[in-house]
Amino acid sequence: MKLIYCNECHDVFRLFKNSRTCQCGESGGHYKEDGLYAVIHGNCLPLGFTNSTFMKARDEQPEFGAGSLFTSFVIPVVCPTIDHVDSKDYVYHIHQQHDILKDGPKKTMRNNGKLKNVFKDEK
Repeated sequence: MKLIYCNECHDVFRLFKNSRTCQCGESGGHYKEDGLYAVIHGNCLPLGFTNSTFMKARDEQPEFGAGSLFTSFVIPVVCPTIDHVDSKDYVYHIHQQHDILKDGPKKTMRNNGKLKNVFKDEK
């Protein structure tokens, strides 16, 4: 399982096939169609869980005490299953993927170059 840690807002979130961002919109990403390879952007750090140890810890969750440990790790900078791209390139990639280039990437970007967080109520 891949997660993203945003160095700006300290949000941690899981990747899905649809694009997601952190709370501040600085970082985000998605899994490619194969569910293994991912594209991420922004000032972020990719994290990983060893799925088998996580599932075992989940299944063995104690009623009380310190809890069950599982293996997590910081994914290296050079990783064959992750493309870390510039935020502007990411927006273009998303628009190409969904074939909605008619509005252009500027409609999706804030003035400061961050992606909009569609889950956050901005006034």
